[in-house]
Amino acid sequence: MNRFLSLASFSILALSLFSCEKEYIEPTLETTTQAEARTASCDQYFYFHKVYGKVNYGKAAGEVVLVGFQEGLSLEARQKVLSKYSQFQSIDGEVALDSGIITEVKLVPGATCFDAEKLISKLLKEKTVSFAYPVFEKKTADPEEPALGLTNEFMVSIEAGTLKHLEKLVAITNTKILFSFSDEVHVITSDKKSTGNVLALCSIFNLQGFVQAAEPNVIYKFPPLELEETPVAAQSAKIFKKGNFKAVKHRLMQQK
Repeated sequence: MNRFLSLASFSILALSLFSCEKEYIEPTLETTTQAEARTASCDQYFYFHKVYGKVNYGKAAGEVVLVGFQEGLSLEARQKVLSKYSQFQSIDGEVALDSGIITEVKLVPGATCFDAEKLISKLLKEKTVSFAYPVFEKKTADPEEPALGLTNEFMVSIEAGTLKHLEKLVAITNTKILFSFSDEVHVITSDKKSTGNVLALCSIFNLQGFVQAAEPNVIYKFPPLELEETPVAAQSAKIFKKGNFKAVKHRLMQQK
Protein backbone atom coordinates (compact mmCIF):
# COMPACT_ATOMS: atom_id res chain seq x y z
CA MET A 1 0.00 0.00 0.00
CA ASN A 2 1.35 3.44 -0.92
CA ARG A 3 2.13 5.50 2.18
CA PHE A 4 2.69 8.65 0.15
CA LEU A 5 0.42 10.38 -2.35
CA SER A 6 2.05 11.24 -5.68
CA LEU A 7 2.36 14.79 -6.94
CA ALA A 8 -0.34 14.10 -9.53
CA SER A 9 -2.78 13.36 -6.73
CA PHE A 10 -2.75 16.97 -5.57
CA SER A 11 -4.63 18.16 -8.65
CA ILE A 12 -7.44 15.79 -7.66
CA LEU A 13 -7.29 16.97 -4.04
CA ALA A 14 -7.68 20.55 -5.16
CA LEU A 15 -11.07 19.61 -6.58
CA SER A 16 -12.30 17.18 -3.93
CA LEU A 17 -10.85 18.55 -0.68
CA PHE A 18 -10.54 22.26 -1.23
CA SER A 19 -10.40 24.23 2.01
CA CYS A 20 -13.42 26.39 1.35
CA GLU A 21 -16.66 25.97 -0.50
CA LYS A 22 -19.52 28.18 -1.61
CA GLU A 23 -22.83 27.86 0.18
CA TYR A 24 -25.49 27.99 -2.55
CA ILE A 25 -28.65 29.89 -1.67
CA GLU A 26 -31.41 30.34 -4.22
CA PRO A 27 -31.69 34.10 -4.86
CA THR A 28 -35.01 35.83 -4.35
CA LEU A 29 -35.11 39.19 -6.10
CA GLU A 30 -37.93 40.54 -3.96
CA THR A 31 -36.27 39.87 -0.61
CA THR A 32 -32.52 39.66 -1.17
CA THR A 33 -30.52 42.88 -1.08
CA GLN A 34 -27.14 43.20 -2.75
CA ALA A 35 -25.36 43.03 0.61
CA GLU A 36 -27.29 39.91 1.62
CA ALA A 37 -26.48 38.25 -1.69
CA ARG A 38 -22.78 38.97 -1.26
CA THR A 39 -22.79 37.60 2.28
CA ALA A 40 -24.63 34.48 1.16
CA SER A 41 -21.89 33.83 -1.41
CA CYS A 42 -19.09 33.82 1.18
CA ASP A 43 -16.93 30.72 1.52
CA GLN A 44 -17.41 28.04 4.16
CA TYR A 45 -13.97 27.16 5.54
CA PHE A 46 -13.03 23.62 6.56
CA TYR A 47 -10.37 20.94 6.38
CA PHE A 48 -10.21 17.16 6.56
CA HIS A 49 -8.82 15.75 9.85
CA LYS A 50 -7.70 12.13 9.98
CA VAL A 51 -9.31 11.55 13.40
CA TYR A 52 -12.28 13.95 13.46
CA GLY A 53 -13.23 14.04 9.79
CA LYS A 54 -14.44 17.33 8.35
CA VAL A 55 -13.62 20.23 10.68
CA ASN A 56 -15.78 23.29 9.94
CA TYR A 57 -14.89 26.88 10.81
CA GLY A 58 -17.81 28.52 9.03
CA LYS A 59 -17.66 31.91 7.32
CA ALA A 60 -15.15 34.70 7.66
CA ALA A 61 -16.03 37.53 10.02
CA GLY A 62 -16.01 41.04 8.61
CA GLU A 63 -14.14 42.76 11.42
CA VAL A 64 -10.53 41.57 11.10
CA VAL A 65 -8.14 39.75 8.77
CA LEU A 66 -4.71 38.39 9.70
CA VAL A 67 -1.81 39.27 7.43
CA GLY A 68 1.77 38.06 7.24
CA PHE A 69 4.10 40.61 5.67
CA GLN A 70 7.67 40.08 4.57
CA GLU A 71 10.03 39.86 7.52
CA GLY A 72 11.31 43.21 8.70
CA LEU A 73 8.71 45.34 6.92
CA SER A 74 8.14 48.47 9.00
CA LEU A 75 4.82 49.49 10.47
CA GLU A 76 4.81 52.52 8.18
CA ALA A 77 5.37 50.32 5.11
CA ARG A 78 2.58 47.94 6.15
CA GLN A 79 0.26 50.89 6.70
CA LYS A 80 1.09 52.18 3.21
CA VAL A 81 0.21 48.84 1.59
CA LEU A 82 -3.06 48.49 3.50
CA SER A 83 -4.15 52.10 2.92
CA LYS A 84 -4.62 51.38 -0.78
CA TYR A 85 -7.75 49.36 -0.04
CA SER A 86 -11.17 50.73 0.86
CA GLN A 87 -11.88 47.86 3.29
CA PHE A 88 -8.98 48.87 5.55
CA GLN A 89 -9.53 50.96 8.67
CA SER A 90 -6.49 50.47 10.90
CA ILE A 91 -3.81 48.11 12.17
CA ASP A 92 -5.34 46.60 15.30
CA GLY A 93 -2.31 44.84 16.75
CA GLU A 94 0.26 42.09 16.22
CA VAL A 95 0.59 38.43 17.13
CA ALA A 96 4.05 36.91 17.51
CA LEU A 97 4.43 33.36 16.18
CA ASP A 98 7.56 31.25 15.84
CA SER A 99 7.48 31.92 12.09
CA GLY A 100 7.17 35.69 12.50
CA ILE A 101 4.75 38.54 13.19
CA ILE A 102 1.12 38.46 12.11
CA THR A 103 -0.57 41.85 11.66
CA GLU A 104 -4.18 42.19 12.81
CA VAL A 105 -5.95 44.33 10.22
CA LYS A 106 -9.19 45.99 11.27
CA LEU A 107 -11.80 46.53 8.56
CA VAL A 108 -14.16 49.49 8.23
CA PRO A 109 -17.43 49.44 10.22
CA GLY A 110 -20.13 47.37 8.57
CA ALA A 111 -17.69 45.20 6.64
CA THR A 112 -18.88 41.65 5.94
CA CYS A 113 -17.34 38.30 5.10
CA PHE A 114 -17.48 39.38 1.46
CA ASP A 115 -15.31 42.43 2.24
CA ALA A 116 -12.85 40.34 4.26
CA GLU A 117 -12.44 37.83 1.44
CA LYS A 118 -12.08 40.59 -1.14
CA LEU A 119 -9.35 42.27 0.90
CA ILE A 120 -7.52 38.96 1.41
CA SER A 121 -7.63 38.28 -2.32
CA LYS A 122 -6.15 41.70 -3.07
CA LEU A 123 -3.47 41.49 -0.40
CA LEU A 124 -2.23 38.13 -1.66
CA LYS A 125 -1.25 39.89 -4.90
CA GLU A 126 1.04 42.27 -3.02
CA LYS A 127 4.75 41.41 -3.24
CA THR A 128 5.29 42.29 0.41
CA VAL A 129 2.49 40.00 1.66
CA SER A 130 3.37 36.36 2.39
CA PHE A 131 -0.10 35.21 3.46
CA ALA A 132 -3.49 36.52 4.58
CA TYR A 133 -6.26 34.69 6.44
CA PRO A 134 -9.70 35.38 7.91
CA VAL A 135 -10.95 35.44 11.46
CA PHE A 136 -14.17 33.43 11.67
CA GLU A 137 -17.67 34.29 12.81
CA LYS A 138 -18.37 33.21 16.38
CA LYS A 139 -20.52 30.13 16.78
CA THR A 140 -22.35 31.28 19.91
CA ALA A 141 -23.72 34.52 21.37
CA ASP A 142 -21.34 34.31 24.34
CA PRO A 143 -19.70 37.77 24.61
CA GLU A 144 -16.57 36.23 26.14
CA GLU A 145 -16.08 33.65 23.38
CA PRO A 146 -12.82 34.25 21.49
CA ALA A 147 -12.86 34.45 17.72
CA LEU A 148 -10.68 31.96 15.84
CA GLY A 149 -8.34 33.00 13.05
CA LEU A 150 -6.01 31.08 10.76
CA THR A 151 -2.23 31.42 10.61
CA ASN A 152 0.45 30.11 8.26
CA GLU A 153 1.47 27.37 10.72
CA PHE A 154 0.19 23.84 11.28
CA MET A 155 1.32 20.90 13.39
CA VAL A 156 1.91 17.41 12.04
CA SER A 157 2.29 14.16 13.99
CA ILE A 158 3.87 11.28 12.06
CA GLU A 159 4.61 7.61 12.68
CA ALA A 160 8.05 6.71 14.05
CA GLY A 161 10.72 6.33 11.39
CA THR A 162 8.87 8.26 8.66
CA LEU A 163 10.68 11.61 8.83
CA LYS A 164 12.03 11.16 5.28
CA HIS A 165 8.46 10.82 4.02
CA LEU A 166 7.56 14.08 5.77
CA GLU A 167 10.57 15.88 4.34
CA LYS A 168 9.57 14.76 0.84
CA LEU A 169 5.98 15.93 1.33
CA VAL A 170 7.22 19.27 2.68
CA ALA A 171 9.34 19.73 -0.46
CA ILE A 172 6.46 18.83 -2.78
CA THR A 173 4.02 21.21 -1.08
CA ASN A 174 6.57 24.05 -0.86
CA THR A 175 6.29 24.27 2.91
CA LYS A 176 9.00 24.22 5.60
CA ILE A 177 9.58 22.42 8.89
CA LEU A 178 9.73 25.35 11.30
CA PHE A 179 10.78 23.34 14.34
CA SER A 180 10.23 19.94 15.91
CA PHE A 181 8.95 18.90 19.34
CA SER A 182 10.37 15.42 18.69
CA ASP A 183 11.15 13.08 15.77
CA GLU A 184 7.41 12.49 15.38
CA VAL A 185 5.89 15.95 16.04
CA HIS A 186 6.67 18.94 13.83
CA VAL A 187 5.40 22.46 13.22
CA ILE A 188 5.19 23.34 9.53
CA THR A 189 5.04 26.82 8.03
CA SER A 190 3.56 27.87 4.69
CA ASP A 191 2.98 30.95 2.55
CA LYS A 192 1.07 31.98 -0.57
CA LYS A 193 3.52 30.00 -2.75
CA SER A 194 2.66 26.72 -1.02
CA THR A 195 0.29 24.12 -2.48
CA GLY A 196 -2.91 25.73 -1.24
CA ASN A 197 -3.73 27.59 1.95
CA VAL A 198 -3.18 26.19 5.42
CA LEU A 199 -6.51 24.31 5.49
CA ALA A 200 -5.88 22.68 2.12
CA LEU A 201 -2.41 21.71 3.33
CA CYS A 202 -3.81 20.14 6.50
CA SER A 203 -6.19 18.10 4.34
CA ILE A 204 -3.34 16.94 2.11
CA PHE A 205 -1.12 15.98 5.04
CA ASN A 206 -3.97 14.15 6.80
CA LEU A 207 -4.44 11.96 3.72
CA GLN A 208 -0.92 10.56 3.96
CA GLY A 209 -0.61 7.08 5.46
CA PHE A 210 2.39 8.00 7.63
CA VAL A 211 0.70 11.10 9.09
CA GLN A 212 -1.22 10.52 12.33
CA ALA A 213 -2.80 13.99 12.39
CA ALA A 214 -2.34 17.51 11.05
CA GLU A 215 -4.12 20.61 12.31
CA PRO A 216 -3.71 24.39 11.97
CA ASN A 217 -2.19 26.60 14.64
CA VAL A 218 -5.15 28.96 15.00
CA ILE A 219 -5.22 32.30 16.77
CA TYR A 220 -7.63 33.02 19.62
CA LYS A 221 -8.70 36.66 19.49
CA PHE A 222 -10.45 37.71 22.70
CA PRO A 223 -13.02 40.52 23.07
CA PRO A 224 -12.25 43.40 25.46
CA LEU A 225 -12.68 42.63 29.13
CA GLU A 226 -15.36 44.56 31.01
CA LEU A 227 -14.30 48.16 31.77
CA GLU A 228 -11.30 47.83 29.41
CA GLU A 229 -11.00 49.72 26.15
CA THR A 230 -8.57 47.35 24.41
CA PRO A 231 -8.95 43.60 23.82
CA VAL A 232 -6.79 40.96 25.45
CA ALA A 233 -3.85 40.17 23.17
CA ALA A 234 -4.58 37.42 20.67
CA GLN A 235 -2.64 34.18 21.14
CA SER A 236 -2.08 31.01 19.14
CA ALA A 237 -3.20 27.45 19.84
CA LYS A 238 0.44 26.59 20.53
CA ILE A 239 0.60 29.15 23.36
CA PHE A 240 -2.71 27.99 24.85
CA LYS A 241 -1.85 24.29 24.32
CA LYS A 242 -5.10 23.69 22.46
CA GLY A 243 -5.93 20.71 20.23
CA ASN A 244 -2.90 18.64 19.24
CA PHE A 245 -0.65 21.20 20.89
CA LYS A 246 -2.19 20.17 24.24
CA ALA A 247 -1.53 16.51 23.43
CA VAL A 248 2.11 17.31 22.64
CA LYS A 249 2.57 19.07 25.98
CA HIS A 250 1.11 16.05 27.80
CA ARG A 251 3.33 13.65 25.83
CA LEU A 252 6.49 15.65 26.52
CA MET A 253 5.72 15.81 30.25
CA GLN A 254 5.35 12.02 30.33
CA GLN A 255 8.75 11.62 28.69
CA LYS A 256 10.51 13.65 31.41
